[in-house]
Amino acid sequence: MADLFQPIIQKLIDLGFYNFFFPFLVAAALFFGLLKKSKIFGDSVVINGVVSLSLAFLIMGFPVIFGQPSFFALPLATFFSQATVILLIFVMAFIGASFFYPDMTKWVLDAFKHRTMLTVLIAIAFGLLFTSGLINVLFVGLSAPTTGTGENQQGGKTPVDVIIIVAGIIIFMIMIIIAASVVRGTV
Repeated sequence: MADLFQPIIQKLIDLGFYNFFFPFLVAAALFFGLLKKSKIFGDSVVINGVVSLSLAFLIMGFPVIFGQPSFFALPLATFFSQATVILLIFVMAFIGASFFYPDMTKWVLDAFKHRTMLTVLIAIAFGLLFTSGLINVLFVGLSAPTTGTGENQQGGKTPVDVIIIVAGIIIFMIMIIIAASVVRGTV
């Protein structure tokens, strides 16, 4: 018997949903959530939406400009698959431990208040970045040779000044988000 979903998913792959559309939606949702939580632009949903859509278009446009349009698809799929497995393991461990430990929710809330849990979560995040190959999007992707419409004059590599400007903008945005959160007392 033929699988019903295989031709549908293959058509979505052929249309580029996994290469551009779904990663674009994830980036836009993450930026919108960060902007809404940090309230840099206030409580305006319209301004947060426009800024998050613009940033998502810029991020998704980068590989196309530099000639690698399917650069995000496999690492993002691997990252979210691995993150889902880790989350399921955590949920199953929580359910299993709640059978033997009577006040498990209080223990989890207390555990998440300590810096060691933050360190463990950051280590898991970096582990996911490395094992999924998503870290290559930052390091290898900035210096990988290009073959598409965005080929530049420096032997197919991204110029160092562009890398410095992009890194400076990202660091500046992170500093603004942290400063806004500290001023509002949400950190």
